[in-house]
Amino acid sequence: MEDLPGQSAPLVEWHQHLDGWPGFHSFQSRYLKLTRNHATAVDCATQCGLGCPRKVVTHAPNDIVAVCPEREEKPYPLKRQDTLIYSVNRPALHKDICSALGIDHRESKVDGCRHTWCIGDYIPAAGYVFPVFISFQKESDEIVEVVRTLCLNQSNSFALIISTRRSFTPEAENMLNRHGSLLLTLGEELLFSNKGKLQAVRQVSDVFAIFQVDTPSLTPTKKFATPRGTKWSDIQIRFLESPTVYMKKQNIYVSTSIRVTVGNVDRVISCEEAGMARKDNKMPKDQWILLYGFAKQKGRLDWSSDHPPEQVVKQKQGLSKSLKRFFDLDGSPIDDWDKEEQCYRCRFRILPESDENY
Repeated sequence: MEDLPGQSAPLVEWHQHLDGWPGFHSFQSRYLKLTRNHATAVDCATQCGLGCPRKVVTHAPNDIVAVCPEREEKPYPLKRQDTLIYSVNRPALHKDICSALGIDHRESKVDGCRHTWCIGDYIPAAGYVFPVFISFQKESDEIVEVVRTLCLNQSNSFALIISTRRSFTPEAENMLNRHGSLLLTLGEELLFSNKGKLQAVRQVSDVFAIFQVDTPSLTPTKKFATPRGTKWSDIQIRFLESPTVYMKKQNIYVSTSIRVTVGNVDRVISCEEAGMARKDNKMPKDQWILLYGFAKQKGRLDWSSDHPPEQVVKQKQGLSKSLKRFFDLDGSPIDDWDKEEQCYRCRFRILPESDENY
């Protein structure tokens, strides 16, 4: 993979680079897909030292040869299947890597970095999200540039997966260490099982040891210390920008903490402390996601929001119940549907952290 960063090559080159690898046949059957193209040139398989590609010359369907353009070596025969171009089924490979390493899969190309993708997030606990990137580079300076770009663009720690350590330099390692980020290699962390599937060599918690966090059991706060005489309009809620979790169902990142200010009382509250997290995995419930939706739109929600209209009514009832219980206040915290303005509106003040104006 390191020698073929473009991940597309004639079959003869895949064999040249990976045939000695015990997992090659499993890799070929699972992750190489045939394209419609035939190679017009192939890497030279001789030891002439020039390293120039050989031209593919077809004299007849069963008479195909690789010709040296410098005439330094004699032509050698090729089979027709040798010239068929195969490319990596990248989504399948990335998805299986994520499955083997306990990574929450989501895929996107990294702008400004060739052959580099974000393949998902490692989430050791609710509220802790570490992006995972994979990059296929051949030269050490290319890896250094990828590491530099990721370190500049990522405010939080991340993991970078490459094929092997062959071209990984101390310069790249130092940049990752200073950033608090992690390097992983496919060659060290993964192998093919007897069933031809990728599996981790180590426990996932050991692979991502530097990202592990202590998560003591929290007893959800029954009620906020709401001052006597407080009205809903006295409450200010601001979502914090981090930590966040990825909600696969909604395909969004949601902050798991809010800052609540009521008079002189100011506290940072997690979704679990507010009673709006699942008991099994501490992930936010639908009511919390709806509250986050209100924050993004400064306390109002209409049909143009990301929340399906048929679900908002029920979730709004659940959110109102949770807020009344948490703040120990009577009355509805969210107005009924405003027919004139076509929206729901919060009676308290709520914003994302990036907006400073209540």
